[in-house]
Order: sequence, then structure tokens, then C-alpha cells
Amino acid sequence: MFVLTIDQQDSRTSADAVPEVLAVLAPIATVVPFARTIGDEVQGALEDANAVAEAVRRLAVRTGWHIGIGIGEVDEPLPEATAAGRGPAFYVAREAVEAAKSAPAHLVVRSGEDPGERSATADHCSLAEAALRLLVSTLAELRAQSRGYVDYRLDHPEATQAEIAARFDVSQQAVSRVLAPGTADIVAGAQTLARHHLELAEGAFDVD
Repeated sequence: MFVLTIDQQDSRTSADAVPEVLAVLAPIATVVPFARTIGDEVQGALEDANAVAEAVRRLAVRTGWHIGIGIGEVDEPLPEATAAGRGPAFYVAREAVEAAKSAPAHLVVRSGEDPGERSATADHCSLAEAALRLLVSTLAELRAQSRGYVDYRLDHPEATQAEIAARFDVSQQAVSRVLAPGTADIVAGAQTLARHHLELAEGAFDVD
């Protein structure tokens, strides 16, 4: 199981972004829906690695979040509200989001094992973390509207640059400047790589 815990950056000086991010994450498949836990923190439980990677991309497009991903077992039966969740995955997700506040790209993936220990789980967590940090960092280099072009292209791979330009009411040249260097391909590749290693991390954890 995966538990995704996120906390708003600079929440004391910024407007509450939780309602917006809950709307952004609403399409993501969960076993316990994303919801506010306390303050400006949001948490959800997921069983699909692709959904985890997709959630991170959606968060990265909006920016402004510390992201913690916990991998492991959860206590059954799962609660209706994520704040009542218990089990190792919930605990390490809490540790991960705290560590994310001083980590590269403000993102940490943990399974409960010592990150310094060599194991299949730790290795795959580290590689998933690296891929997701690449995803977040690549999007963070773009302006907000430019992130929107990339996001739309990934959600609608058949869309032409002219269609994307019309969607955002900008020139095709503006869209081309963002997409021509292959930014969407980098983000898509990082997302796919992260999904692969998240799946392997969870699988290795189950075997262990």
C-alpha cells in the first residue's frame, strides 16, 4: 500500500490551498480518499503505483507542496477517513513529509527501512524517489502557464501544439518554446520510471 502525505509550503504566509489541491487530486484512484488531516496537510491511501506517480505530477504542476510517500502495510479494515489510518505505511509517510521539508524537490519516499541499508526495497525506493524528484524539478523550472501546456499534453497526447495554444489562448510559438525541447517527454519518462520502481518497492516489501 502507498500513503501519500503532503503539506503546504509557507502555509503561514500563503492562502489555504487545500481545497484547490483536493480538487486537483479528485480524479486519482484511491482506497482512502485524499482529505485534509490537520492544518494545511492532505493525505490519501493508494494501491496503484501509477496513481501515486500521477498524483505527484498533478502536485508538481501546481507547486508549493512538501510530498511524503510511505510504502508498507496498513491496518485493516481501512478507515473511511485517512486521518484515522494506522499501520507502517501511514507512519513512514508522516516521517517522509517531515523529511521532505529539507529534501531536494521537497519530496521523500520511504518504506520504513533504514535508507542506508542495502535491500531490494530500499534500492527501489531510492530510484523511485530520484525519478519523482526529476519530475518535480523539471516542472518547477517552468512558469505556471508553461507547466499547464506540459500537463495538458500529457493528459491529451494526441493534441497538436495549435490545439494546446487555442486551449490556453496563446500563440503556437509560445507552446512550441515549452514543448520543443522535449520537456513533456522528460516528465512522462520520469513518471513511468517512478511508477516502475514504486511497484517493485511495494512488491519487494511484500516479499520481505
